[in-house]
Amino acid sequence: MSSETHAKLGTVTVVVTEKRDLSDKLGDSHVNLLPRKQVLIVLLAVSLGLFISFADQTGVTVAMSQIGKDLNAQTTINWAGTSSLLANTICQVLFGRLSDIYGRKSVLLTCIGILAISDLACGFAQTGVQFFIFRAFAGIGNGGVSSLSMVILSDVVTLKQRGKYQGILGASVGVGNAIGPFIMSAFAKSSSWRSFYYTLTPIVVLVGISIYFLVPGTSDSDRVLSSSEKLKTIDYWGILSSSSSLTLLLVAISGGGTSYSWNSPLIISMFSIGGVLFATFLIIEWKVSKLPMIPLRLFKNPSLCLILASNFFFGMTYYSVLFYIPYYFQIIRQNSEIESSVFILPLVLCQALFSTVSGNIVTYTGHYIFVVLAGYSIWLLSCGLLIIWNVNTNYGVNVIVLLLMGIGVGSTFQPTMVAAQAQSKKADRAVVISTRNVIRSFGGAVGIAISSTVISNTMYAKIEQGLVNPELIANISKEYLYYMKDHIYNQIEVDKLTPTQVEIIKSMYMNSMRNYFYLLSPFIGLCLISSFFVKDRGLQCIDEINIGGRKNVESGISTSTSRTSAMSSV
Repeated sequence: MSSETHAKLGTVTVVVTEKRDLSDKLGDSHVNLLPRKQVLIVLLAVSLGLFISFADQTGVTVAMSQIGKDLNAQTTINWAGTSSLLANTICQVLFGRLSDIYGRKSVLLTCIGILAISDLACGFAQTGVQFFIFRAFAGIGNGGVSSLSMVILSDVVTLKQRGKYQGILGASVGVGNAIGPFIMSAFAKSSSWRSFYYTLTPIVVLVGISIYFLVPGTSDSDRVLSSSEKLKTIDYWGILSSSSSLTLLLVAISGGGTSYSWNSPLIISMFSIGGVLFATFLIIEWKVSKLPMIPLRLFKNPSLCLILASNFFFGMTYYSVLFYIPYYFQIIRQNSEIESSVFILPLVLCQALFSTVSGNIVTYTGHYIFVVLAGYSIWLLSCGLLIIWNVNTNYGVNVIVLLLMGIGVGSTFQPTMVAAQAQSKKADRAVVISTRNVIRSFGGAVGIAISSTVISNTMYAKIEQGLVNPELIANISKEYLYYMKDHIYNQIEVDKLTPTQVEIIKSMYMNSMRNYFYLLSPFIGLCLISSFFVKDRGLQCIDEINIGGRKNVESGISTSTSRTSAMSSV
């Protein structure tokens, strides 16, 4: 079906013909532009969801040592973060399209429910494997909350306004990242890390209740598809092939070099089968699916491709930094959980502040590229300065570097989302957000896996050198070296060592961290370079038409009338 719009320019009549496919009709069925007061109410509700989601994600980072010890999982505790991010990545593919079919609010509340149950289960976990599984389910819930909050906002405000409001969403992410570690460290010190999850569960439930009452149902998709048609429209083969391929690839990436050698038959098989399944997924999305989870036509736009690709490296850096900065302060500097949480504040609070500032700049200027370029430049500078950190770096220097990093992250986290939506069709906003998030989360999983491999392999090599030649490490006993080998990711006991031996051990850990820091600058450098080639056409989707130099108003303001291409009269 197609619609036609006529506009007269002097004596010239312009006829615009737009093909209306199922994807367009479903995407437009959720448009529900609201007045400012209602937008603020919706914004408050979804911000609470993002806040509690990111508090859950980052809380675990400061208590991994204690959790690993309690669950007898000292050598595998890094899977607590990896499993959550794996599940988050795998399911991000689903959220955009499922929300198109079943409604944003319904899918969001389902994810809130999954998060609440998973957090409660984490508190009752008795083994490392149980904890990793429950964290994986929490990752599914967190992924849905992250994606659907942004999608709901895109339904109720215009793209021009989105920069400002998404900046506020970004601020709630930063505040959640700040508060989560504090709450976890307080519970870990005063009672138990389990209390964090017992407390978080009812808070998540209350947030879900708030969303239920404050967020309007924006779905008009029942006018497009009946209940039976919705079930038939779901891309089952796409879900199966994408989930299977991502699972195999991410487990291989995360386990390679640590749990298994890179050339082991298991890792090679996972990469091979995962690669074949990923190719199968692309073919299904291209030729088979009626309503693809990730429409491949998105990648016909070079600027959108660059934005999505840069988000992969964004995720590699951002998630691994959140994971390993506490490692630096706890393992190398021997700070407590609460002290480590304090040092995270400059990063996450600056991220919150500059997410709001950058969003308002984007809205005010009507352009995003200069904000993104400035953000990546500052972030690149901070990554370069990480290399000067050592075992005795002045804490003021640590704080300055983290402040700069927070400015860089805040200036790119949400503006790149606005940029991605400006480079796509209006009706594709949900799948663009989910595609961007899955690529960013995939990058995060890869980044954590690579950083884990670099740090552990460097430490193993140093330990092996010490076992062969004890004089290189001040004659530290073999028993203690084997103890270190089993506690790469945990705080170690140094009470029985001499001051010289303690300094040597800290230097071993620091060398491992520095090898990881060397990786970050190239990642953000690629983000910066690619951004120079993004064409900033302003805050309008690619299917919004310019006539006579005047931009048309956003289409789809009514959710109950038939959607046609809107055009300014000249």
